[in-house]
Amino acid sequence: MDGATFDLISKYNRCLMDKVCVTGTVFARFSPEQKMCLIDEMQQRSYSICMCGDGANDCEALRHSNVGIALSKCEASLAAPFTSSVFNITCVPVLLKEGQGALENGMAVFRFTAMYSVIQYVSVLLLIHTSLLSEITSIF
Repeated sequence: MDGATFDLISKYNRCLMDKVCVTGTVFARFSPEQKMCLIDEMQQRSYSICMCGDGANDCEALRHSNVGIALSKCEASLAAPFTSSVFNITCVPVLLKEGQGALENGMAVFRFTAMYSVIQYVSVLLLIHTSLLSEITSIF
């Protein structure tokens, strides 16, 4: 879908916007305002947005999307959270794998820390309990 068609749908036929957001796969030739409008429409429908851009007109959309990938070393690379050294979309699967690995690593560290805290708590309770028992038995 191109920007002119998106403008017509967003202005005159809002009931088609759900269908556009659900079934649309490629959106091309959009102005920066149209990109922001599309991102807002899709985020209102609880979609996660991955935006790839290579120019200055993509900066706002890269910032507001859930995952913004700059495919150049120009102005867009300053606005995007991720910048690719390969200037095509083959970096997206690599980024998703690295993100999944970082999430799994964070969860593993949390589980380790939580289990370590439980072990420390139980060991202190056991020490206190045994020391109290030894004091009581020494009295009798």
